[in-house]
Amino acid sequence: MPPSRRTRTAPERSGERLFEPPVQASATSPAGSIETLVDNNRLLRAAFDTRIGDLRLWELVAATRREVLTVAAEYTQSYRDAQRPSDIADWISRPIIMGGHQPELFHPGVWLKNAALDAYARAVSGTAINLVVDTDRCARAGVEVPVGTPREAHLEPVPFDATAAEMAWEERSIVDANVFGSFGERASALIAPLEPHPILRRWWPLAVERAAECHRLGLALAQARHSLEERFGWETLEVPVSELMRLPTVMVFMGWLLAHCRQFHEAYNTALAGYRRTHRVRGRGRPMPDLAVRTEAPGEGPWYEVPWWIWSREDPRRRRVFANVAASGTLTLSDLETVRVELPISPDTSPAKWVDALSRMEEHSLRLRPRAIVTTMLARLMIADVFVHGIGGAAYDELTDAIVRQLTGCDPPRHAVVSGTLRLPLDTVFPELAASDPEGELAEVQRLLRDLEFHPERHLGQPEARLAEVDELLRRKRHWIDTHPTVTLARRRCHEIRAVNERLQPYVDRPRRAALDRVGPIATRMRARKVLQSRGHPWCFFAEKTLRSFLLLEND
Repeated sequence: MPPSRRTRTAPERSGERLFEPPVQASATSPAGSIETLVDNNRLLRAAFDTRIGDLRLWELVAATRREVLTVAAEYTQSYRDAQRPSDIADWISRPIIMGGHQPELFHPGVWLKNAALDAYARAVSGTAINLVVDTDRCARAGVEVPVGTPREAHLEPVPFDATAAEMAWEERSIVDANVFGSFGERASALIAPLEPHPILRRWWPLAVERAAECHRLGLALAQARHSLEERFGWETLEVPVSELMRLPTVMVFMGWLLAHCRQFHEAYNTALAGYRRTHRVRGRGRPMPDLAVRTEAPGEGPWYEVPWWIWSREDPRRRRVFANVAASGTLTLSDLETVRVELPISPDTSPAKWVDALSRMEEHSLRLRPRAIVTTMLARLMIADVFVHGIGGAAYDELTDAIVRQLTGCDPPRHAVVSGTLRLPLDTVFPELAASDPEGELAEVQRLLRDLEFHPERHLGQPEARLAEVDELLRRKRHWIDTHPTVTLARRRCHEIRAVNERLQPYVDRPRRAALDRVGPIATRMRARKVLQSRGHPWCFFAEKTLRSFLLLEND
């Protein structure tokens, strides 16, 4: 049976952190620890009787772990020190703790996952691996810097490279070296009024150095961050998802999913329907659209959309992938635009042919890359003893669980959840910010406007200063308020009271205009407060001391 679900939210207060499970078992929850989760997940994986091609699952898992550990160590050693044990068999048998994120300048709550990978791995004497999800799209090459005061603040876009067409991080090179090189100083100068000593200023030269070596925007950011983590003492390995996709064992797993593309398509959409029912989601596009079915030409049979992306080096736009299995023993993949590839992939062909076919796609500069759900499925089933999610990923991985159960009939390994909140330390810069409550002020204005509409008599002048007409209207309203609302009088009573209120509106016009005049400035302060106190500002905008304190893993 699937485990019970509950809704998680990000910690609200700055400095708060969420770890499920805790790094160490506590007295109140001795069973809730990373060691227990590792043990339970290994039992769940051992219960899998699924065969992938001509291999038993445990055979493919062992081979995949060996390849992933080897390539992660080699990749990491290309730009920083990384230990590689001499006893490979023992290395493979130890727990692997894995997480991942896009190679962007994410907020400290995301970075906390990387700290958790290291801490969890130390607790179980295992290996921590962070996936650099360079297969996701690079939508923009820049960040937004908060500028202004609690009365009026906004986000100022600051690019770290020139604009380019949207493409996967894997393909995104650095377009303008001058823009990239100057980003650290430009962004540091803008954030200085709020944080005078951002770690960005002294860290960015490391990103520039890595860019000169790897010539890829995402990898430069990721490698520079990972090198900083080495100075923090974290002993994690990293590997881009694009590198994983070139491993033979990973190609076997991808080939198995593609060989069962119709079942995968159905399981995916069934899982989405179940998610929407459980969470009472009405929109058909939430949390993501269903996989589509297309019919292109008579006799071809249906084309089933599968959760991969496809593009070529010449045209790096990521496009959706559709699969057709009309020809026996052959899988045809297409974007239904320009790309069409026939592969000898089916449940009856050997894994060796799957690997050969997918390898030839790589050789011809065709990229077939998994979407997020396939990536985490690979990590959780074939590599990691524990996969560490953030809150958003944990919610969407309910879909992964449901898909795995439908495809295999087995329960997937459980994941960990780590998140945190760190806000810019503005108390010393704007001491009035903590005491201000624009949301409360706006609510007060809204109550006043409602009172002016339904109880204008409370806001009129003194009796001696009122017109006789006003006093007559008030007597009329009092009469109808005191009238018992019988069945025959109820509707008239309501109508008469409403009519008096409308007649009194011109006499409360001044307080109404005064209240409405307050709405704009209050809304501006609310927007400014949201900008300044956002938990989404990049980690490099904070001082190193603040980051070190936040990333410590005391977990009571």
